[in-house]
Amino acid sequence: MFRRLIEDGYLNIHKLLLKEQQRLGLKSEEVILLSALSSLIEKKKNTVSITALSKTINDSVSNTGDLFTDLIKRGFITTELELKADGKEKEVFTLEPLFDKIKSIFEAEMNQQKESKNESDIVYIIQAIEKAFGRALSAFDLEMVKEWFTESFTKPQIENAIQVTLNHHKKTVSYIDRVLRSDDLKPSELDDKKKAAIDKLIRGIK
Repeated sequence: MFRRLIEDGYLNIHKLLLKEQQRLGLKSEEVILLSALSSLIEKKKNTVSITALSKTINDSVSNTGDLFTDLIKRGFITTELELKADGKEKEVFTLEPLFDKIKSIFEAEMNQQKESKNESDIVYIIQAIEKAFGRALSAFDLEMVKEWFTESFTKPQIENAIQVTLNHHKKTVSYIDRVLRSDDLKPSELDDKKKAAIDKLIRGIK
């Protein structure tokens, strides 16, 4: 999918190489070479001669060959032999390893942002519960709150469950947890019949 986005021009690999050069651990001349190979990929070409490549990047054949080989060893390029229609073999290259590295950087960044947001939301929910209950939460309560986010309950869902708990004149985190694991009813949607259903479901929770 990531490769297709690049090949179809939805992602600019040349800008990505410049932007992520440091995190990829690339030298400037390596970025230039990979950018040249990326241009071939965009043109649906997967074969190249070192001589032609050296002219494209304006470098010597020897240095271009060394750069190409080094990038293979470091896992940015792969090459393989492909059988042509006439039965002869030709060497083709792919930048799939490079695309995988960039994808991994993106995924790590997204996970970090998600973790940061979760931490912020956890603090918000803890403060909201403590304010609603008028007391500090116990260690057990805090672990239960963290577990909600681990299980992918959303901040709005938890806020709704807090309101349902207060509507039922309860002030325990275990009650909030039981509401969350029920039908996820919103406070604004709670008529007498629904309240009765929830009461029956969570009867005995103090």
